[in-house]
Amino acid sequence: MDDIEMEKAEGFSWEYLGDVPQAKQEAGDRYQTPGFGLAAQLFASVAKSVMERLGPEEGAALLREAVDYFGEQRGRRIAERVKAEGRPLTFKNWLIHTDIDTNANFQNVPDIDGGDLVARVSDCTFFNAAEEWGLGEYARIYCEHADFAILRGYNPDIKLVLGTRQETGSGECVFRYVMKESNK
Repeated sequence: MDDIEMEKAEGFSWEYLGDVPQAKQEAGDRYQTPGFGLAAQLFASVAKSVMERLGPEEGAALLREAVDYFGEQRGRRIAERVKAEGRPLTFKNWLIHTDIDTNANFQNVPDIDGGDLVARVSDCTFFNAAEEWGLGEYARIYCEHADFAILRGYNPDIKLVLGTRQETGSGECVFRYVMKESNK
């Protein structure tokens, strides 16, 4: 009797499941979707369904509204944490108090250009995970709106200029954060 037949006939036992922890440890994280990739797959799956049901224009508009709401709420929560520590809503404090592990979710190369922070993100777990499921076009709705909304919720004085993968013509997104008044 193979394992499937046994599970169907006898169910589970601790003896049968006993090697799961060791096998899982040996597998490591190779079967896991990294970072917030599962959120990307969920968002892109929902976006696909919404756009198929409502049509591309109405569906995209509804999704943008939802992403704006979500992003602004994230930004407000980050701002609340910063204010609770008695700190100002600076870009530096946003970087410190952000609600996502940027090192685990984005491989980026930061640079300072004329007083702006420019981050070139080449490996994004959000977009990559959606792409794995063939849903990258739906993830773009989130990608093109979320960071603007987060900053609006945190501190609308921080300007973001975003060059997406499609706009840059490469496998990277370029985030330019502008705070210096003369650069706005």
